[in-house]
Amino acid sequence: MTVEALTGVPVLRQIPTTERIVPAVGPMPWLTSTGRLEQVLMAWGRRHLAEVPAGLGFDVLLTPSAVAEDTVRRMGEAGHRVGPVILEPSGGEFILERGSAPRWTAPRSTLLVPGTLVLLPPPTVCYPETVSARGWLVPPVYQETGALLCADVTPGGALLEPYLAAVQAAKDAEALGSAGGQ
Repeated sequence: MTVEALTGVPVLRQIPTTERIVPAVGPMPWLTSTGRLEQVLMAWGRRHLAEVPAGLGFDVLLTPSAVAEDTVRRMGEAGHRVGPVILEPSGGEFILERGSAPRWTAPRSTLLVPGTLVLLPPPTVCYPETVSARGWLVPPVYQETGALLCADVTPGGALLEPYLAAVQAAKDAEALGSAGGQ
C-alpha cells in the first residue's frame, strides 16, 4: 500500500463522543519528524504495529492504565490539549512533545529513554479494540469537518498537574480500599 493511499480521505471507525471525531491518517508532525513515516504507514496499512524510536520526534511517558485514563479525563475537563495516548496491558503511554518533560520525576511514571522502540497501533485501533494488546485511548484525530482537532502531541508541562491529581486520587482510592478491608 502506498503512502498516498493511506493519506487520502479516511473511512474510519467513529470514536464515541459528543462531536463526530475520526482517527487521522493525515499530517502528524510528531511522526513525520522521525523519518519513518512511510514505514509506519505501510505497517498501519497491514493493521500491524509500527516501530518508532522515542526521542526522535516525540517523547513517551509510561503510566499506570487507570491513572492514564483519569489524567486524560482531567486534562479534557481543564481544557488542555491531549495528544495521542496508547493503552496496553502494563499501562498508558502518553506521546509528548519532544524535550517538553526533560526532568520528569512524577511518581508511578517513567519517561522512556531516547531510542526506546515504541509500538504504535494503527490510528483506527481504539481501545478496547487492540492489535497485539495495544490500542489508542486517545488516537491521533481530526474532526469530521477536516479541521484539525489534535494531530499534535501533549506538552509535558500541561500533563504534570492533571497527572499528579490523578495519582493522588488513585492513592486516596487505594487507602480507602485498604481501610475498608480491615
